[in-house]
Formats: sequence, structure tokens, C-alpha cells
Amino acid sequence: MKPGVIKLRTNPDVCQGCRSCEAVCSLVHQGFVAPSSTGIKVVEREKLGTFELVVCQQCFDMPCVYACPTGAMARNAYSGAVELGEGCIGCGACAAACPYDAIIMSEVSGEMMPHKCNLCGGLPECVSACPRQALSW
Repeated sequence: MKPGVIKLRTNPDVCQGCRSCEAVCSLVHQGFVAPSSTGIKVVEREKLGTFELVVCQQCFDMPCVYACPTGAMARNAYSGAVELGEGCIGCGACAAACPYDAIIMSEVSGEMMPHKCNLCGGLPECVSACPRQALSW
């Protein structure tokens, strides 16, 4: 599969800010609902009542991967998603390098660790959880 073929598309015009996408993301990946450690973020815009969905754009040039000092990030050959792997030391270099602020640093077992969208292996769960179809792929 060509890198970056699968991408999440967002439609902020229909997002109602319900955060279902955040809940299902953390539930699928963490086993519990934890909005602080998800691969997608709902952010309220300056105009109250309007929302922006922040999610990894699976960049072709992968600045987060090249910023990682341990080589713990790589592109999944099947889904095309840039994924976090073994060897992450939680330094935050990937989050600092992300041009979309789509990598979230949060505490896991007393350590700061990055969280980002991995496209759920090729079938993003957040898309089907969105009641307003603000997400697609």
C-alpha cells in the first residue's frame, strides 16, 4: 500500500463536540475512557460552540519519525499509519516535530508518553462512533 493512502478526514462544520471519537479511541487502545490519552482531540474554537478535530495527517515526509532519537516510530506497511513502537523513551521529540500538534503527551504509569492516531490498523473506530459523520476516511 502506498504510504499515507488511508487518512482521517474531518468536517468541523458538523462536529458538535460530543467527544465520542475521543472516548472510543481511548477505550479501544487503552481499555478505558481517558480523553487525555487519545489519538484524536476535540478542540473548541474561539467562536464558542464550534469545534476542530485534531488528528494525525499521516504526513508523507514523517517529521515525527525523523525527530525520534530511538527510532521507535515507523510507517505501517498495511495501513500507511505512522505508528509508535517499542523503544519509546517519552522524550516528546515527536510531539514537538508534529506540524499539526496531533501527538499528545500524557502520563501513563507515572511516565509521560506520546499518543497519536494509528488508524486502528486500517479501520479507524472513531469514524463509526461519530453520530454526526464529522469523520470519514
